[in-house]
Amino acid sequence: MAPDLSQLIDHLNSEDVSVRRNACEQLAKIGPELRSAAVPLCRLTADPEETVRESAVGALEALETPATEDASALSQLMSSSATDVRYWAATLLGRIGPSAERQAPALLVAITSDQTTAVQQKAVWAIDQIGVRTASAKAALEQASQSSDPRLARLATKALTKF
Repeated sequence: MAPDLSQLIDHLNSEDVSVRRNACEQLAKIGPELRSAAVPLCRLTADPEETVRESAVGALEALETPATEDASALSQLMSSSATDVRYWAATLLGRIGPSAERQAPALLVAITSDQTTAVQQKAVWAIDQIGVRTASAKAALEQASQSSDPRLARLATKALTKF
């Protein structure tokens, strides 16, 4: 008998690498119920073990839309010291869409201040997916549209067309 969802989520915090990795792999297969594991999976993208990180990313890639009630926790993860955690937090906020609008400030900080271009790109994408159309969002996107990174500039320019 396979562990239930709550057991799998508990297993994400195990001291045992193989238990964490196996939980990620099983979560990736369970479908829409995976939503409730978004935050702990996002945290695991910074796991010390590469196989656990890879399994967590695999599960996150299978996750279509996280639970709206996780938006605040995902926003808090935008201040993580781990690049992959920030990247996936922005990705998941963008997947939540308009219901994550209250979390826009964390994404705007990432657009203007994150040192990792991939995180900036994902934050721009998320702001566009969420549909944030505020003056501060416009200013951040205008700044990003001037980036020397062609993809970041393109994403920001595309998002600005909706203002």
